[in-house]
Amino acid sequence: KRLNFYRKSQWNEFESLLVDAELLVPDPSKGGKLIVNPMRVMTLLCLTAVHDIMKVQTLLPTVQREHAPYHDFAAGDTIGDHDHALSYLMDHFPELLPSFNGLSPEEKKSV
Repeated sequence: KRLNFYRKSQWNEFESLLVDAELLVPDPSKGGKLIVNPMRVMTLLCLTAVHDIMKVQTLLPTVQREHAPYHDFAAGDTIGDHDHALSYLMDHFPELLPSFNGLSPEEKKSV
């Protein structure tokens, strides 16, 4: 099964996906050979680490008055959608997510 996957996969498509995500970038000093972009890999690892933490109900944030409205949430609302809850923390309390907070502004925006 694994050998079949190895032989029949379109590896150029996997490579294109990694290039599109800027995980692999061409290195002009090596004739355009693709190399790993360590900052982008770190960003992806950060996202992987935090992406589901808001599925823990006790961690769901409440929209503060000064941030309202936030998407469709009013002041005092608990953000029940885990993706919106994580976005709220990233937007207003990034220090609560140290791995995210340590990213450059450009990398934060990509998350």
